[in-house]
Amino acid sequence: MRNRNISYTEETEYEQSQRRRSKSAWAIVIMLVLIVAILALVWYKYYRQSKTFNSYTVNAVNQVTDGSKYMRYADGYVRYTSDGAEAVKGDTVLWNVSYSMKKPVADTSGDYCVFADKGHQDICITDGTGANYHISVPDKIVDVRVASQGVVAVWTDSVDTDNIFLYDVNGTLLLDIATDIAADGFPIAFDLSPDGTKLVTSYIKIDDELTTWVTFYNFSAVGQNYSDRVVGSYSFPGTVIPGVKFAGNERVCVFTDNGCIIYRMKETPSELASCSAPRLAAIANDDKYVCLAEDETDGTTTLTIFDVDGQIKKKIVTGISYTGMYMEDSELIIYNNASCIIFNLDGSEKFRTQMDNGIKSVFPAGHNKYYFIGANEVRQITLKSEG
Repeated sequence: MRNRNISYTEETEYEQSQRRRSKSAWAIVIMLVLIVAILALVWYKYYRQSKTFNSYTVNAVNQVTDGSKYMRYADGYVRYTSDGAEAVKGDTVLWNVSYSMKKPVADTSGDYCVFADKGHQDICITDGTGANYHISVPDKIVDVRVASQGVVAVWTDSVDTDNIFLYDVNGTLLLDIATDIAADGFPIAFDLSPDGTKLVTSYIKIDDELTTWVTFYNFSAVGQNYSDRVVGSYSFPGTVIPGVKFAGNERVCVFTDNGCIIYRMKETPSELASCSAPRLAAIANDDKYVCLAEDETDGTTTLTIFDVDGQIKKKIVTGISYTGMYMEDSELIIYNNASCIIFNLDGSEKFRTQMDNGIKSVFPAGHNKYYFIGANEVRQITLKSEG
């Protein structure tokens, strides 16, 4: 029995040793595969961000109607007029809605779009399937924002007060933020977070001097612990804050006349960084980056790219005179009526072109695809690289 036991123990130890060797070998193989995958991903990212394109093919052409306006939507765009709106991808209409508005203003987030009649009281919301919901608000509309789940913030004004109303998609009033113009000043900018839980406003008040107040609201459970859901407010004496914009759900860009202040706002706001641009002429941002454009005295333009933590990533100098900028997916698009340049955020030039039917705006349309909105038509193009 003892010998048999000894033989059994030795055989088990041998088998265990073999299993350990096998596991070690598999661990090495898995590690090598992961390393190769990471290197391939890094290479692809570098290749994608550094590749230059010198021509394009036209995939679809749609006609531009009189009085139509356009905004980015998914991998397509929304065209809206005083009579209604439609979402288009390529040459396919995804959905359309009808309304009657004299001066429509619009916003989009996720699948939702909102259209409001500026100076009047009507709102139309669509959820991206063609279903639409109509809301009538108490006062004249100034501007509107929508979140990715359909919550809508509406800025209205009357003689003595300004209000920001918060509605759900069914028209249920969630919150009414009222301000007395004489006591609080009047709003000049506002924005709603993509998840609909936070709001930031910019108000101007003039007493002995001009002062701008930037106020942060939180509509989640945290905000219930604060009066009127105000979780932070900052004054800027002698300074105008013409724009406030969320970059994702936890960063807020406050644009001044000479730069940008970035706030972290997971629940309550705290200043994270200040980005200077003394000759600020234009701004653009997405969820990850901020671009500040400065017009230089020699006729060139300096484009400074910051991440949303305020760190400078790149400076780009260009000679193009521009009328518009758009930033998305690690690319910066600048354009004027005749020409367009697409930059990678490492500073390299990805593509440059001119359009014979003019350029009113440019949107991404998927990987290496773009929409060029012209005076008479919308072109969807795909970039090509010779060789």
